[in-house]
Amino acid sequence: MFNFMKTTALVAALGTGTTAAADAWFGSQSQVQDDSSIVLDLIRTDEAGIVAVYDFTGGEFGEMLGMAELTAGANDDVIVPLELNNAQTVAAVIYKGDLTDPTMAANWIELDLSDDS
Repeated sequence: MFNFMKTTALVAALGTGTTAAADAWFGSQSQVQDDSSIVLDLIRTDEAGIVAVYDFTGGEFGEMLGMAELTAGANDDVIVPLELNNAQTVAAVIYKGDLTDPTMAANWIELDLSDDS
C-alpha cells in the first residue's frame, strides 16, 4: 500500500466513453484527502449518477476502489471513500444510471497519484 497523505492527484489524461460526455464532465482535479479517500474537485452532470474510482495501473480498468453519488448539476469536492490498494494511477468514471463497463460510461478521467507534492 502506498500513502495517499499529502499527495497530489494530477490529471494525466481525459477520456470519453460516449457522446453523452458533453453532459457529464470533470473540472480540474488536484486534491487527495488521505489514504482512505480522494476528493474530486468538480464534477458536472445533467442528471443524478455515480462516480466510481478504479485502479487504472497499466492503462487498464481494474478493481473498483470506491464510489460516491452525484446530483444533477455541479458537484463540488466530491469525497470518494477508497478501499486499501497499491494503485499509482486511478480512473474516476461518471455513470448515469446503472454501473456498466467503465469504457461505456458517460465520461472518465485518469489521475496519476504521486507521492511527490
